[in-house]
Amino acid sequence: MWTKTAMLLIVQVKTQKHRRFTLPLPVWVVDEFFMALTDLALVGEKVIKHMPLPRDEKDRKHLNWVKTFSPSGIISVAHAVSKDLRKYKGLDVVDVKSGDIQVKISLR
Repeated sequence: MWTKTAMLLIVQVKTQKHRRFTLPLPVWVVDEFFMALTDLALVGEKVIKHMPLPRDEKDRKHLNWVKTFSPSGIISVAHAVSKDLRKYKGLDVVDVKSGDIQVKISLR
């Protein structure tokens, strides 16, 4: 049965002075990357939960942010979005042009 799911995530970077740089990434590699990153974030969250709060106010705010929001949850949501976008083959996810630099990310 033929499915129209995307198999590659194509990243293209083009500047005025250089040739276009194209990097094809298989979608399964992106999935595995998100799963590994989620696992690393979970380990980091568990370690940070057992650390005492520092006395410095600036450091305390940074640590409280990590304890309040779940970085692994944010990464898993990005993973779910990437899985949903896989259904749309030929979709341009990002197409940004800023000055002489152009970045395009598409699903093929």
